Amino acid sequence: MPDLVTHGFAAWLLVRPQRWRRVRLLFFLGTFLPDIISRPIYILFPHWQGYTVAMHTPLFALLCGLLAAEFMTPDLRRCARLAISAGILLHFGLDLMQSHLGDGYYWFFPFSWRSYELGWFWPEATVVWVPLWLAIITTAEAVLAWRGRHSAA
Repeated sequence: MPDLVTHGFAAWLLVRPQRWRRVRLLFFLGTFLPDIISRPIYILFPHWQGYTVAMHTPLFALLCGLLAAEFMTPDLRRCARLAISAGILLHFGLDLMQSHLGDGYYWFFPFSWRSYELGWFWPEATVVWVPLWLAIITTAEAVLAWRGRHSAA
């Protein structure tokens, strides 16, 4: 998988504009959700990998995301469903770009056991970019905060 920082950076690029402020955290939740629900179990119980592979699929992640949206206040539920689902789609869009030695992700589980990937980069290739992503986010946030303070004055 592209690392969590890369997922977060891509999400930040999309929802940084002020008009997305209301759903920003929900979009981030959706972006991280497939890894949040699958990786801890896979790491703690690697011998269960055959069973946990279904947890990192669009269907399972969307079901979990829609369930999470139901815990929001009624006036926010529709917006939460859309934001979380959009974040999940971003996550899997990034994952689709990578290459695997063995089977990749089962995008159409439970309807198909075929694995699809574009093979543009290896999963660990994005890790070298983490310092750059963090520097860009930090710099942009500092500049935006500075501009906000000076334009308000």
